[in-house]
Amino acid sequence: MRNGLIPFLRQTGGTLRLAAHSMLRTRTIAAVLVLLAACVGLLPRAVQGDGTPSGDIQILLQYTLGFAFFILCLATLWSACALLAAEIDSRRIHLTVVKPVRPISLWLGRWLALLVIQAALLAVIYLGTYAQLHWRMRQDGWCPADRPASRRVTRPLLPSPSEEARAILASMHANGTRPQGVSDAAILRTLETRAREKFDVVNPDQDVRWRFRLGRPLQPGEPLTVRLRFDSEYSTREHVRGVCRIWPEAYPERVVEHRLNDFTLNEIALPVDTRAFSDAAGHDPEGLRTFVLVFRHVGETRRVSALMLRFRQDVALLTAGGSFEANLARAALLQWAVLALLAAFGLTLSACFSLPVAAFVATLTLVLTLLGHAVVRTVSVEEEQAWRNRVGIWVSPGS
Repeated sequence: MRNGLIPFLRQTGGTLRLAAHSMLRTRTIAAVLVLLAACVGLLPRAVQGDGTPSGDIQILLQYTLGFAFFILCLATLWSACALLAAEIDSRRIHLTVVKPVRPISLWLGRWLALLVIQAALLAVIYLGTYAQLHWRMRQDGWCPADRPASRRVTRPLLPSPSEEARAILASMHANGTRPQGVSDAAILRTLETRAREKFDVVNPDQDVRWRFRLGRPLQPGEPLTVRLRFDSEYSTREHVRGVCRIWPEAYPERVVEHRLNDFTLNEIALPVDTRAFSDAAGHDPEGLRTFVLVFRHVGETRRVSALMLRFRQDVALLTAGGSFEANLARAALLQWAVLALLAAFGLTLSACFSLPVAAFVATLTLVLTLLGHAVVRTVSVEEEQAWRNRVGIWVSPGS
């Protein structure tokens, strides 16, 4: 096994060096570097935020990294499609095939070369964005509260969308309200989609309650933030009032209360004074793991409308989740993994088809993935049983 593994690693390493050297000599890498430099350097200056530190952070992180990652996705996909297909079309591959090199070594070496170049380009993007962020902090004199921080998001304990969909379907069967001509699988897919995006209504003089279980017990003095995102009629927002109360489930007497008088913005972040829980932590640290959050809509019934929010997405507890730099590193690794999948997909297409066909299939797949949410997922029983529709029905939920 060792005698076969060492030559395989040597062949793969040699293919990696040759492929990386060949790609660096092309104009594609230079063009991608110019586009990425323009995206990282010029986009934050061209797109103006709202003047607040959070707006500047959104421009630097969300827009800059998003556009740069999209450019890398396209460049990776098209470069991978050209690596083998161009050599096959021009018959340069015959110069390599006659050598004692395994086909898997050719594919793996080119894939690893793409991964190395992707890692270098991602490092340039993230280091440039991080440097701009620090420069903006020093220039504008941001206070510590305005600086970006990594936070762990905890959602309320609710039934999963699939569990809620099955409960609703069972209720339809019991009440005789199940739609006819549609299979149970199609109904469940539709109900799950609606459950993820479902808005719950909070009327005036009504309260709602959520339970949260943190990944670890809250430490004394550790920052805790309640984040709520509401949607209400714009003309009545100035008259909306609310009361938010939170306490450890094991210690209901230790309540922290906030009165909310400003609903002009859809998102509200409430810092919780965790010193009220310090005595409880000394007796029972595990008691600071599960919390109860209650919100009451106390606006005047005649002057305000109901509030709408999605319990699964718009309600959360934020706790300390490590450093901001570690969070950026995790985001870079995640994007690198996505680029690795795109490179593997493009290389596989380039080994099977010619360059125009591989590029067309790769681009079409990327476009269909981006437009997948527009595909109708509810079909009738007759359409679902037809063999020509099964592939589309199978692909549609995944896209």
